[in-house]
Amino acid sequence: MTTARTAPGIVWIKREWRMRKNPFPSTGMAGFGRQDDRENGLLYEPGVHAEQLQEAIEKFILGMSYSGLKFGYLWSVGIVPGDSDARGFGKSVLMQHLAREVNKDFGESAYLQAGLDEEDAAEVPVCCLVTGFDTANVRSLGAALFAAVEYAVTYSAGGEEKPLAERLREQLVQRVGSADVRDLVKAVTDEHRSIKGRTLGPPDDKLIVALCEEGGEAAAEHLRLVTPVSRSRNGASCMATFLLFAAAAGMKHVLVFCDQLEDLASTTTARAKRILEVEKFRDVLVETLPMADMVTMVVTMHPRASLAIGTAWALADLPAFELTEANRQSTVRLPALRNAAQAAQLLKPYLTAATKEGTVRDEGDELFPFTSEAIACLFDRSTRKPRDVLRKAHIVTLAAAAENLSRIDTADVLRYLDTPAPPQPREAGVMGIANAIDWSQE
Repeated sequence: MTTARTAPGIVWIKREWRMRKNPFPSTGMAGFGRQDDRENGLLYEPGVHAEQLQEAIEKFILGMSYSGLKFGYLWSVGIVPGDSDARGFGKSVLMQHLAREVNKDFGESAYLQAGLDEEDAAEVPVCCLVTGFDTANVRSLGAALFAAVEYAVTYSAGGEEKPLAERLREQLVQRVGSADVRDLVKAVTDEHRSIKGRTLGPPDDKLIVALCEEGGEAAAEHLRLVTPVSRSRNGASCMATFLLFAAAAGMKHVLVFCDQLEDLASTTTARAKRILEVEKFRDVLVETLPMADMVTMVVTMHPRASLAIGTAWALADLPAFELTEANRQSTVRLPALRNAAQAAQLLKPYLTAATKEGTVRDEGDELFPFTSEAIACLFDRSTRKPRDVLRKAHIVTLAAAAENLSRIDTADVLRYLDTPAPPQPREAGVMGIANAIDWSQE
């Protein structure tokens, strides 16, 4: 008797489930600019954290524009009491999403959504930058500010969307009434001449010219040629130059979303360096122009980062970040997913994006190949963090496809997530070799 040959899992996903690939990310760690939409935050569903997104608009955007907010804090706290690992709640993708939405119309839609009328919404144009620390290249405030300018110059979500710097140039052309580079450069340098307080020194004239060139290639090339050492040393000056350009284009404020503050606060970073870098937050962002007038920074925060950076933050006399009633207007906390409906809401954009064009599903079958009960079971077997739900969905999808299942139900999820892995053969390491020798011949 001949048994039917099992199709490889990827073949099954493409042929039988009518999907281009496994819909879900294997890591769940979003990084802007990545080619894979599963891993770059573009499949973010704002409805998952709709209340917190609205809260961020009201506290961070309106707070920056009308209340003089200088620092805001986007928090996540572990689900289990005492658990300091509060990563994977969706802070990064929320910041990326909000930055893109604000930059589309320079904050007007956000103002209207918060309840301002059209006249007020057009009164204070703003834009957003995204940056973050990491343990590889960005371990200083200067490097993080340089990366924020890179975001403005090079980041585009694809399609017809232009990088922020190109859109600011269009605004500048309209304000000046000329597309001549010399006229645009003069408008930017006039912004610097109008500053009366303390600055970091003269702006980068070559960067100003590059930003005023049409197309954005000149600015991108200028930044590409800056060495890693210079990025750290001169990143703040680069940011100051970009702010002059943004101000000449009509921007009143610039919100800088700064991710992964925990990497600056890492215990592998010497305490003296942490203190010095945190003091730069005050010296650069609060005490020098144009940063002091224009920049508001929102940083990510969780208990482990709080413990590592708390002393340095207090010594620098920066606004407190604790989740207390006194700090209510400068803090937003992302909660864990509440129920299976939220988990389904999180997963649907990934399934939709992966489904081949022209595929017809039955009405109410947006979760195919999962049943709704399977999603509920997957949620129950997760830590309720969006990252963990996505990772487990990836694992279950791979396993079900490898078995050529037509649908994934509750029993399948239980089998894949609850059943221990079969024992692996012992590797022939040192002890394995030793046990294989017949010592009786000695």
